[in-house]
Amino acid sequence: MNRLFFIALFMCCATISVAPDTLLAEIDWCSHKQISWNDFWGAPDPNSRYSAVSATYLQEKHACDDFGRFRYSVKAVFVKNQSWSRDKRSSRLLHHEQLHFNLTELHARKLRKIFSELPYPCYIAERRIQLKIDSLYDKMEFAHRFYDDDTYHGLNLERQHFWDKMVNSALDELSQFGCAE
Repeated sequence: MNRLFFIALFMCCATISVAPDTLLAEIDWCSHKQISWNDFWGAPDPNSRYSAVSATYLQEKHACDDFGRFRYSVKAVFVKNQSWSRDKRSSRLLHHEQLHFNLTELHARKLRKIFSELPYPCYIAERRIQLKIDSLYDKMEFAHRFYDDDTYHGLNLERQHFWDKMVNSALDELSQFGCAE
């Protein structure tokens, strides 16, 4: 019995010790801002007309603690196993996909700003807070679609440069709501 226990314990510890960080299926923008083609683990959708898809989302939590303090966490996350590309050689395409991730971080900063400016958030009905969150999600979804349409999925270089400048400028403007590392 003891021998079986130690074998199981060894297997567990060996698995944990050799599991590199690169095997994680998600990337937090704050920890690793740049994506590479190695981060696109998903299989291309055979029915899609797109060359690549970046799956990103906002991971947010909020609550009032036992002392009546409003606590929140907002992260922009890239999902590796739902992101894919047919062309993993194009630096222009990767750049376009990177800006999708940056757009998600921009909206994470906007949500952090909203949370930081709530007056007495522990006394606000949860439904009112959720309406603000839902509105921001709608705006983020619209921004991603408009970005793709306006740049013709990155093929219009002039519009792509415009979006690069606009998103980077907006990230700079909201730098005080950046990652709290």
